[in-house]
Amino acid sequence: MPRRRRSACAPATTFEAALTDLAAEGATGVLHGPDGAVHLAAGLVVHAESPRGASVGHLLTAAGRITVRAWEESMALTGGHPADHLLAAGLVGRGELELARLAATLDGAHDALAQHGGELRFDSAARPGFRLARPLSVLELRGAVGRRRALLDACWPSAELDSAPPVATGAVPVRRTAVPRHRRQALLAAADGTRTVPELARLLGRTTFGALLDVRQLAAAGLLSAGRPAVLPDPPPAAAPGPAPPDVLLPPGPRSYDSSDPEVGLLLRLRAALEAL
Repeated sequence: MPRRRRSACAPATTFEAALTDLAAEGATGVLHGPDGAVHLAAGLVVHAESPRGASVGHLLTAAGRITVRAWEESMALTGGHPADHLLAAGLVGRGELELARLAATLDGAHDALAQHGGELRFDSAARPGFRLARPLSVLELRGAVGRRRALLDACWPSAELDSAPPVATGAVPVRRTAVPRHRRQALLAAADGTRTVPELARLLGRTTFGALLDVRQLAAAGLLSAGRPAVLPDPPPAAAPGPAPPDVLLPPGPRSYDSSDPEVGLLLRLRAALEAL
């Protein structure tokens, strides 16, 4: 990796330091770490991804804008680079595609930038399947992720529920929460102590950050606590098999974005500006 230069905003992790150095050299490619990756083009961030973060496909299908089958067909036809095909076929609008790209990038960057230690690898030949129409500087990306972390810490200054599966306590809330009723009910119903926050986000069709923000607020209100995966006994040999789980855990049919979510409100304003172009 290149030698790090002095900056007015010093990188907080080894991944941030390496990414800052690559951006200063105008690099193009992807910086991989154990928990996430960031794609650069001429030193600017065009995409980020992580195993825990929401993908563009997850966000578009969860919103009901495109079916899972249509998404998979687009991926197969384009070799994993379906953006132009989705637009040309009229499956999504340019603004909503950029909305999904930005949300997925920020979700992935939340985990990628936090990596401190572990092997880092830069691949100058790799290109992302999606890239932002308006790339971000590394400083802008770090600022956006930092503001998200500050929001999370303001709700509940503990990272325990970032990884431990939350479970509903069934208790009376000890404080008011800004989580809308329908989101609160959906999260409490799904939080059974076996699903992590990223799994809850995919189940409910949300970004990982949005789900984590609500989880921390509900934890602060005493409605969620850190659970542990249940150890289930083997079923008796004569038991009839239960119904197979669906292939894709997504809400049925179209749904609208919730503008009361601070994350979604910002992205909806971005979409409106993009569609006005």
